[in-house]
Amino acid sequence: MAKALFHTEQVNHANLLELTPIVQGATVSKPLVNSDAIRQVVFAMDKGQLMSEHRAPFVVVVQVLDGELNFTVDGETRRLVAHDWLIMPPDRPHDLDAVEPTRFLLTMVKEHTA
Repeated sequence: MAKALFHTEQVNHANLLELTPIVQGATVSKPLVNSDAIRQVVFAMDKGQLMSEHRAPFVVVVQVLDGELNFTVDGETRRLVAHDWLIMPPDRPHDLDAVEPTRFLLTMVKEHTA
């Protein structure tokens, strides 16, 4: 994956919608931050784009910026729209498909404290 655009050692600012335009017939991702604690990636998916089932070894937070997608975790599908938020424990099987052109922020929490 590409190098992260920003570092946690300094203040950064970006408009995520402007940073990641929808590309016709494609899914585009841009890594924002990759530190010991978190990894953040903004995704832009055109309508009909899919991400097949996969797992992440970290707590995952998804924040939908615009659009609409179906997000399936452990076989249960949730329809997420602009401004929706989802948190998922580590190692859960999940997949998603864009019902409409959609952009979302993915945050993986690498450090876990009880």
